[in-house]
Amino acid sequence: MQASPQTWNEERGYLLMDNDHDPSRLIAETPCKLMRFLVADGSHVDTDTPYAEVEVMKMCMPLLSPASGTIHFKHLEAQAMVAGDLIAVLDLDDPSAVRKAVPFSEGFPALGTPIPVPGKVHHRCALIINASNMILAGYEHNVDEVVQTLLSCLDDPQLPVLQWQECIAVLASRIPTNLKARLDLKLKEYEASSGSERGAADFPAKGVREVLEEFLASATDQDRATQERLVEPLLTLAKSYEGGRRGHACSIVKALFEEYLLVEEHFSQGTGTQADVIESLRHVHKKDLWKVVDIVLSHQGIKTKNALMLRLIEALVYPNPSAYRDQLVRLAALSDSNYTELAVKSSLLLEQSKLSGIRADIARSLSELGMFTEDENGSKRSGKNALVALFDHGDHGDHTLQRRVIETYIRRLYQPYLVKGSVRMQWQRSAMLASWQFYEEGPLRVATAAEESEPVKWRGAMAVLSSLNTLSSTVRTALEEWFGVTQETKDSNHTRLGNVLHIALVGRKNQLSAHQDSGDEGQTQERVEKLAKGLKGETLRGLLQAAGVGVVSCIIQRDEGRGPIRHCFHWSQETKSYAEDPLYRHVEAPLSGFLELDNLKELGTMKYSLSRDRQWHLYSVQEKKGKSTVKRTFLRTFVRQTKTLDEDGTFESVIKALQGALEELEVAEGRAEHVHMYLCVLRPQGVRSLASSIVVWLEALVHKIYAALGTRMYRLAVLAWELRMSLGGEGIWRVVVSNATGYTCKVEIYREVRDPLTKQTVYSSPFPGCEGPLHGVPLSKQCKPLEALDSRRLLARKNGTTFCYDFPLVFEAALKQCWKESGMELPKDTTAFCATELVFLTANQSWDATLVETNRPSASNDIGMVAWRLELCTPEYPQGRHLVVVSNDVTHAAGSFGPKEDAFFKCVTDMACREKLPLVYLAANSGARIDVAEEVRRSFQVGWLDDSRPEHGFHYLYLRPDDYAKLGAFVNAHKLEVADGHVRWVIDDIIGQKDGLGVENLSGSGAIASAYSKAYRETFTLTYVSGKTVGIGAYLARLGMRCIQRLDQPIILTGYSALNKLLGREVYSSQMQLGGPKVMATNGVTHLTVSDDLEGVSAILNWLSYVPSVKGGGLPSRPSDDPPDRTVAYVPENSCDPRAAVAGVYNSEGGGGWMGGIFDKGSFTETLEGWARTVVTGRARLGGIPVGIIAVETQTVMQVIPADPGQLDSQERVVPQAGQVWFPDSASKTAQAMIDFNNEGLPLFILANWRGFSGGQRDLFEGVLQAGSTIVEHLRTYQQPVFVYVPRNGELRGGAWVVVDSKINPDQVEMYADSTARAGVLEAEGVAEIKFRREQILDSMKRLDPVLPRLEDPAAVRARQDSLIPVYKQIALRFIDMHDTAFRLAAKGIIRRVVNWECSRSFFYNRLARRLAQESVIQRVLAAAGSECSHRDALELLRQWFLTWSSSSTGDGDGWADDTLVVEWLASNESRIQRELQQLRVQKVSRQMLSDCQNRNDDLEVLPQVIQNLVDKMDPAARQALKEQIKAALL
Repeated sequence: MQASPQTWNEERGYLLMDNDHDPSRLIAETPCKLMRFLVADGSHVDTDTPYAEVEVMKMCMPLLSPASGTIHFKHLEAQAMVAGDLIAVLDLDDPSAVRKAVPFSEGFPALGTPIPVPGKVHHRCALIINASNMILAGYEHNVDEVVQTLLSCLDDPQLPVLQWQECIAVLASRIPTNLKARLDLKLKEYEASSGSERGAADFPAKGVREVLEEFLASATDQDRATQERLVEPLLTLAKSYEGGRRGHACSIVKALFEEYLLVEEHFSQGTGTQADVIESLRHVHKKDLWKVVDIVLSHQGIKTKNALMLRLIEALVYPNPSAYRDQLVRLAALSDSNYTELAVKSSLLLEQSKLSGIRADIARSLSELGMFTEDENGSKRSGKNALVALFDHGDHGDHTLQRRVIETYIRRLYQPYLVKGSVRMQWQRSAMLASWQFYEEGPLRVATAAEESEPVKWRGAMAVLSSLNTLSSTVRTALEEWFGVTQETKDSNHTRLGNVLHIALVGRKNQLSAHQDSGDEGQTQERVEKLAKGLKGETLRGLLQAAGVGVVSCIIQRDEGRGPIRHCFHWSQETKSYAEDPLYRHVEAPLSGFLELDNLKELGTMKYSLSRDRQWHLYSVQEKKGKSTVKRTFLRTFVRQTKTLDEDGTFESVIKALQGALEELEVAEGRAEHVHMYLCVLRPQGVRSLASSIVVWLEALVHKIYAALGTRMYRLAVLAWELRMSLGGEGIWRVVVSNATGYTCKVEIYREVRDPLTKQTVYSSPFPGCEGPLHGVPLSKQCKPLEALDSRRLLARKNGTTFCYDFPLVFEAALKQCWKESGMELPKDTTAFCATELVFLTANQSWDATLVETNRPSASNDIGMVAWRLELCTPEYPQGRHLVVVSNDVTHAAGSFGPKEDAFFKCVTDMACREKLPLVYLAANSGARIDVAEEVRRSFQVGWLDDSRPEHGFHYLYLRPDDYAKLGAFVNAHKLEVADGHVRWVIDDIIGQKDGLGVENLSGSGAIASAYSKAYRETFTLTYVSGKTVGIGAYLARLGMRCIQRLDQPIILTGYSALNKLLGREVYSSQMQLGGPKVMATNGVTHLTVSDDLEGVSAILNWLSYVPSVKGGGLPSRPSDDPPDRTVAYVPENSCDPRAAVAGVYNSEGGGGWMGGIFDKGSFTETLEGWARTVVTGRARLGGIPVGIIAVETQTVMQVIPADPGQLDSQERVVPQAGQVWFPDSASKTAQAMIDFNNEGLPLFILANWRGFSGGQRDLFEGVLQAGSTIVEHLRTYQQPVFVYVPRNGELRGGAWVVVDSKINPDQVEMYADSTARAGVLEAEGVAEIKFRREQILDSMKRLDPVLPRLEDPAAVRARQDSLIPVYKQIALRFIDMHDTAFRLAAKGIIRRVVNWECSRSFFYNRLARRLAQESVIQRVLAAAGSECSHRDALELLRQWFLTWSSSSTGDGDGWADDTLVVEWLASNESRIQRELQQLRVQKVSRQMLSDCQNRNDDLEVLPQVIQNLVDKMDPAARQALKEQIKAALL
């Protein structure tokens, strides 16, 4: 029965909506791809008949018809669809099956607001405060309406009365009568006044508070706590109004600020990415995750929240910022682009509060002012700000105070020019005039006609006025008074215009102060024109020129809270007038030359901004680079000091200035991509006079600054900075610093000298023969657009990685750091680092092409892959080792893999395998390249089904004949003649002009995957993920097995946006969510994580320090500062901490001394730390010898299995994993570590402390059995010495013993145990349940207890047995435990011997040294003797040599058991061993030849020819020697 139409139920107040059921419309329910139709268009289909096939998440499935009818398709095959797309329509056989929802045509009743709007002010105030809190919680409200309502409520004099009445109404019956009477008395007068129109009286908060406090003071001690809780609401209300209505408003705004900061300080920059912040919040609030939800929801409404904060600041904070100082400081400290406007506004208000303090203390501070003032925090207040602060009222009457301010301002402004004599001042009507003299010792930007050998003497003048109307008369008076220029002499033009005139227009009511208070630089023209008009007057211009005034500087005060604005007008010889240069706007004329702004003119139009502390001038320009733009920012500042400083003082001043610049860049709107900073130190510095000492001091100064700020500078794109300073009599010096990689600080030092030929001041290197790149370059050289290398570096930075050609520099920096940390010195006359690029020999970049070494310029590559051969002098190999490094170039086709890149990668990999050199892959790529034939895309045409209606679809793509003539070689096409007689070439296949468009890239990916997997077996491979790594790049990271990942870079197969499209909803929010370290470091892909590229390369070098220089080479041992014969100071009392046992630990008790572990102090590097944490793996050194470590975690750890956002029902799971147990993941980790250590040629130490394998259903399902089996296999094939040691208090039980038993690999594995260790099939409790049950316990009791046999009463017997059972259970456990002791294991030959924990380090060092030396000889014996000799035979042969040759051995062979003695014997008998090996080779070759030629005369006949062929391949000297030996043998 069909449902009735939707109707409004008047009685119950709801609208009944019918379900829409329309089988005639076939809709796509999920995102999918329409593969093909299964029926013909217009055909009849039955119910549940498949009519189409779609692909959803790589699965093909049919679509079934919901009803019977005739189908008409509305979509085209092979097209993607989203949920809701119409696929087809059905002409139903039964139209009545359609039940459609129709639009509701009736009207809704009149509805009120969800919350009744109260009429009383205190109710409205509470409601609007709640609305403000809702905005801060992340919800949307009309901010202007909220703030306006809040202001009206707070300003209402009835508010405190109504709030009081509401509170007292609740408490009236509960407080004493006399107290209520006294409170009512206090309120009567205020109620009367607030009810009047005046409303002048303040709420009697103080009186009310006194009454309440007197009441509490009179209460007894017993009742005081109760009374305090009772009157607390009244007391709180009274305290909030102690400052009147303004104080009450202040408390509310402060509370809102605190609520805002409580959330946003979490997300301020420096706390990590948003994902990191949320993760840390989850840990902090793990018991209340809804708190995290509330914080994140609040932060998502940051725009509305910021709007509320700004409106509150403008309305309530602006009049009295000092009352909100604490909150403003915290708001100004918010360092993220989200808070830029709010932080800037807060900083301005803080400065305003400081300036307001000047008015109060300027009189007493000016006597000590000198040239600066300082606030309580030591920060300098500029005299120029004091100037505008002092003259903010036109009727200021303290002329003495004003004169002192002006003098301070002038002295500060002309600090570099050594103002001579006192400043002369006088009052002229409503203006103050001042004059002074100065010497041109700096680059003052004036029009000078000739050079002078002596310093030029100039004059400056200043006019302080409050109205632009008096500008002309005041300037005329100043020129007449100070320059002696009159109307009669104004035509005597000066050729040298070096004098300066300053005009200060102060007072809030001046004609220009109302202009441009918005701070918009684009709207300054009106102000400039007004000023220029005053200076262009014929009379005034003539007077200025006659007075020799080349610069007119104007400073204009604006509204309070905004800094003054400045304009500089320079005399132009071309226009014969004073014109403003916008580049010099905002900078005072005497100092503008020091900023060297002329050097920026060729870069284009600059956008200016002033730092929040008004110390830095920021100039930004958008530089075009192809289709993109690069934002370059230039920062300029002066470093001011109160006195001449020494080295330490200079460092502090410079670093403080740089910190201010970096803070400004943190909050700058639109992050700059390339930043240059310039600092000019105004006062001369006191340093040593020798040039060499100065250079050393300057370099040390820069490196101290770099150590403190280098990383932060690079993060903020500060890639270069320059420091200029005067060093007294040594002249002016410049330090040019560049930091292209963020980890390599390049310092260049120059002096300023005057070129006698060009008469220009140039950079000059202090030492001849060591000229820097800027030597001889004029200081006035224009800044140029970025070069190609810099542009590619910026592109790499945008991709979050270091430019590939800068990685050799990073390796060099890391190598220096490595030597520094080792405490060793690099051998003299040794080049520590050398990098040579590898390139194809010819342009034929095929799979088997030859690689050659070259030294071409950086960024010369034409493919997206580069490689180097590095020669490194490391502490382990001071004479040098070689390393092959291959890297993606992320700036070339996004680092994708095409055929050329694949061929190059494979050639480099094959070369590393041939030479057995370590291969390091620096991964930053976007996977296999995706491209199309652009030449065809620009030319193809479409053959429509209906030319007039293209929405109906198309038949084919084709080329016109002329296009086919050009592109025929790049497509497969067939000829088609259409009805109108035209010829079309229908495209069947697109081949493409260039290689690398499609599946050939995948084929190449397969080739390099195979090559890299092979390289893991044949040499050492290591992948460092320095940038996003996708697809084949991710596979390479895994195929190379060893992987270091940067914390901010993902390893993924598919981008998150593609997955979101596939799933049809926004599931994943970032690449890091898919393949960040939180995923890859916990699943065994990533071995180590690092924070930046320098740390990553340092980790690479540290890893290589454990690895031989070539595959199969000797271990890289080095001297150890940790004596091998020391005892193991860390002694576990109960459970053994694996990391402390391996690396040692600081003693938290007893003075905090170091307690050493088994291995060398500071040598342990743990890998795979985040994966399978019940097993600890890593590399360490024992007496300087590198070894692999596998240890056991004894504590329970938590395995966190993250929720998958792609599954709606997925949740994060935390699974506890017990210590001393092998789980599927930890067993796999153990096997993987064995593979890595074996391939690296490392001896292996296993601190075996396992109770067995986990055997639950889930563990068996997840493959614990398979993983355990792989441990056996990889231990069986281990080719280096293996030491299995059961540590102190350790145990090895059941299957855990089986997989590490020495008989798995008797040639390599040796087992040892501490005297306290235990081992057995089961633990003692388990064995007792089987072999010492109650019956056996009772039998022992009968045998041992003297009382039981005498007891006859069964009850007495049972009682006696029950009392003794606990003791005899302990006896049983002790009895069973004694079967598992280490000494029994040694007695049975299961372990070699018992090694006490304290002596284990010295024992294993000697044993390791002996095994390595012994194994080296054994391998030589096996090579010399051939396949007929086994490892055991070789060992026995070596033993026989020892017993035969050694005089120290006894007849029983005791000397052979002495490890130290055997090592010494092997070293001293090398020549004898070599002779024996020679005899073994003779025997082997003889056997081979006799075996091959036995009873075969034809083979013997060709033997002379074989010998001749061998001789021909030898060099002449060796050939002659061989002939002589053969002759001697034959004779």
